[in-house]
Amino acid sequence: LVRACEAGCLEAVRFLLDRGARMNRSPTDPDFNPFMAACASGRVHVVELLLARGADPCRWGHRGRTALMLASYRDERPGDSDHVAVIRLLLKDGRVPVDARDSRGLTALQWACAFGRIERARVLLLEGLADHTVADVPGVTAKSLAQELGQEGCVQLHEDKTQFSG
Repeated sequence: LVRACEAGCLEAVRFLLDRGARMNRSPTDPDFNPFMAACASGRVHVVELLLARGADPCRWGHRGRTALMLASYRDERPGDSDHVAVIRLLLKDGRVPVDARDSRGLTALQWACAFGRIERARVLLLEGLADHTVADVPGVTAKSLAQELGQEGCVQLHEDKTQFSG
């Protein structure tokens, strides 16, 4: 099921679920379940199906990362990969706290900025109302992380957010 979710094979996912496959747990990796695989791969149609079938978007995976965090920074995949749509779907679902922190103290917004995922950061900031002032343990905010890593588009996004929000 994990592989079908990663690949975006909606019919295979449906087939496996109909035969009792467990979407909130992987038999081989307890920290990376099928739902997380779909989110990490940007497979919005699979994420929709899994949510409709009762997937738990609040489970924490490897290093305390949520499905929202994985969708915020992972690479686009061939095919119908759309991480922005997955982020919007998770935000609309409303159960995953947008400012949740992983084991390093990083949020989904910080992950998006670290990898220069400008559109994902924009959605987290403007639609998800992510707190751009949240800092990890050493005091690093999403903006300062983007500056340190040379992600100028994300730096500008934060400056625009600050300017327009007062």
